[in-house]
Order: sequence, then C-alpha cells, then structure tokens
Amino acid sequence: MLSKTGVSDSGSGSDYFSRIGPGKNDPYRMKERLLEKYRDSDILDETEFSIIENDYGKTLHRVERINKPFKTPGTQPDDILSDLKLIHGIGKTREQELKEEGYATVPELIDHDRWGEKAASIVRLFREDDIQKAYGILRKWKNLSDPDLVKLAGLLEKEDFAFVDIETMGLSNQPIFLLGIAQPVAAGILVHQYLAGDLNQEMATLVQFSRKLEELGLILTYNGMNFDIPYIERRLTYYGNRVKFSHPHLDLYLFTKRFLGEEVQNCQLNTIERSVLGIERDFDVPSRLVPDFYKTYRESGNPGPLLPILAHHRQDVLSLADLFQKITEVTLDGSK
Repeated sequence: MLSKTGVSDSGSGSDYFSRIGPGKNDPYRMKERLLEKYRDSDILDETEFSIIENDYGKTLHRVERINKPFKTPGTQPDDILSDLKLIHGIGKTREQELKEEGYATVPELIDHDRWGEKAASIVRLFREDDIQKAYGILRKWKNLSDPDLVKLAGLLEKEDFAFVDIETMGLSNQPIFLLGIAQPVAAGILVHQYLAGDLNQEMATLVQFSRKLEELGLILTYNGMNFDIPYIERRLTYYGNRVKFSHPHLDLYLFTKRFLGEEVQNCQLNTIERSVLGIERDFDVPSRLVPDFYKTYRESGNPGPLLPILAHHRQDVLSLADLFQKITEVTLDGSK
C-alpha cells in the first residue's frame, strides 16, 4: 500500500513479488503460467508503479521502502590522509623518509617547506567535502579496488549512495527498459525502479532515472564501470542527449574479485549472493531470458512475464547494498 508520501513500505517485498512462483524451475513453463494467471490484468493493477510524464514522453516509476538496515563505513578524512603518496612527487621511498622524520600524515606536512602547499590543497579536498575532486586524487594514485575508496564512501551521508543496476534487451547497445537505484535512507532503503512500458518510452525512462541519479553523490555498481554506466550514457547519446555521469563510482565487482574471489567459484553476482551473502532467490528468471520475458509482456500487454523481471532487478540492487557492507567489513575491519 502506498503511503501519503507515495512510497510503498515493505519488509520483504510487495505482494505481487511473493506471488511469482508457479513453475519456477522451468522458466518457460513459469512464463506460460504467469500469462494464464495475469491474462486479464494490467501492470498498474498488479504493481505500485505510477505514470510520470516529462519532456520526452511517459515512463513508469515505482519506489518501495525496504525495512533493511544500512551502515556506511563511518570513516574520517584522516583515515585516508595517512598516505603521504597522495601528494604528487612523493613515492614510497620519500614517504618512508618523511615518516622517519616524524610526518605521519598529510596534514602534518602543511608546514613543510617543500611539501606544505601541496599538502594543504589535498587536506582541503578531504576536509571540506569536495568528494568529487578527492575521488579524482584517489583515482589518480590508487587501484580501483583500493580500500581507501571504500573509506572515501564513508565521508558521504548514506542518503547520497546510489546502488545502480539496469536491464537491457541485449549486451550491445540494445534498448534499456528497466533502471534501478537503491538509496539508503534513515528508515531503511528506498528502491526506485524506472520502467519503459514500451521501447518508445526508453528516452523518457532514461531521463527520469538520470534526474534522480544527479541528486545523489556516489554511484555503486557491479561491473558498472564497464557495463551499466557507459551503456546508459550511450543510450542517452543515441537520442542526442550527451550525458557523462561525473559521480565518484565504486565498482563492487573489482572489490569482490580482489578481496572475496578466493572464496568462490566465480564472481557472478548470483554466486556471491549464495556463497558470501547467504541470499537464496526463491523466484527468479535467468538473465539470458529477461529480454524474452519483457518482449512477451510488450507484445501481449500481460504483466505476468514482467513481474519476475521486476523481482529479479529489485533483488539485484538490494544485494549490492548488502555486498558493499560486506566489502566494508572485509577491507576496513581487519577481517582479511
């Protein structure tokens, strides 16, 4: 049920997710049963999506509040500024020499005759919350799976986090029909889903998603540096809207591969869910069949085949939030 704020409150998912069950071990049989079960239904009847209009047409938007705790790393700037190598010109040898002279952190170098000016500029970035530029410094000198990037995330409020995932009609510049953002808030996690009811609504859907993303300060994905974010940018460009998302971006796949990869057979998200996070999906549609299920929905108008896609996608963004907290534990709390 929608609250007065237009947000659906849920602990484990809305009723229509829990009804996705028949024939779950055979996806084609499941699709047939879903078509039969929902043959007289409409997507707006079976879900809490609402229609939104913007300059590019209509799209569908749903937001659900999940009663799920979320904690950021809670780091402070000085947790990162102990690395003197953030200053251009200081390498491992020079850092060791400076530390032997008593300069343990970048702030302690502010009065240094040679390094003071550069040190002061670095400190300002981290202490005055210029997170985008601070991220640029870390990207310049650090590996993309360096724990200091997790520490940087801890300098943001959790409401600035955007766990992002998309569903497409293929792997090579095919239309995007579903985009999601999981945003931690004080009372849980808000899951936003932006759905193109038909492919002619793709641009309106992309724009609505982008407007929400621009409100937030940090993008977190799973292989999203190579796939999700460039894919979104290419689709926007296809429609003549050249957008580059300049947010700090943590690709959780890179952290997973580095810090958790030895514990699992592979680093596919569903493997990580089962082996690391202890998540078992009761109802799911294989990723390879997502375009087929969506195509059936488009052609028939029957929402049945779309429902497991929405459930699959919803779990993806929630799993990213869980995975980030696991990565925080492993990289910052001395677990590994």
